[in-house]
Amino acid sequence: MRRGGVFFGVFIVLLGAVLLAINLGYVDSRIWNFFWPVLLVLLGVWFISRPRRWMHAGTYTAEQASFPVESATEGEIQVHYGAGRLQISASNNPAELAGGSFVGGVLSDRTMQGSKVVLTLRTPSERVWEGPWAAGEQGFEWKLGINPQIPLDLHLHTGANEEILNLSDTHVRSLVLETGASKTDITLPSAAGYTRATVKSGLASMNLMIPMGVAASISVNAGLSGVKVNESRFPHVGGRYESPDYASASNKAEIFVESGLGSVDIN
Repeated sequence: MRRGGVFFGVFIVLLGAVLLAINLGYVDSRIWNFFWPVLLVLLGVWFISRPRRWMHAGTYTAEQASFPVESATEGEIQVHYGAGRLQISASNNPAELAGGSFVGGVLSDRTMQGSKVVLTLRTPSERVWEGPWAAGEQGFEWKLGINPQIPLDLHLHTGANEEILNLSDTHVRSLVLETGASKTDITLPSAAGYTRATVKSGLASMNLMIPMGVAASISVNAGLSGVKVNESRFPHVGGRYESPDYASASNKAEIFVESGLGSVDIN
């Protein structure tokens, strides 16, 4: 049995056992105080073990794809990615809106809205339902490069993932990330002027890096997540965290984080 299946199998068995024990009166609802930490431990073991699996060859090969900018002066990229490993960084090719390597395949749709190009990328549906380990021991893995020169809106809808978003050298003006159970590392743009970032996660470990020289205003709705913000850079003021020079900064980020369960680390 694949180890990914073992993780989700153990989760379902534990959840069912807890619900049954509560209904039969063997334990009371305070057991949830122990259940969620155990789940986080299991999830951490799962994330730690996954990179070793991706070092082996899988069923699917990497498909190369490139999507041109053409006459567009701004762009929007929408990514619908079920599960696996997703990496996004600046492309080395200024003639392409996006491009890269797609293990597990990619479906695309490209439209023009005036001078704005809208690109939608998604995992083939028949492979999504097979789960993140359908590609043998390798798993789904996308390495996506995005245009570093034109203003971009980036919308990501993901499931159970490891996500590495290095946007430091890009001109992303809007980032929306909606993710489920994930380990997410985000580096925001270093010289994009103004960036608005909205991150919503269910069960996640999130590390958000704000480059030096970029001011930020940060609002966090943490639920049961543990939150750690570098208050030496972003003091807590009036219900949010904000750089002292936010109003006058030439490069700034307005950040909204909503996390259900897990950890959030902002530096």
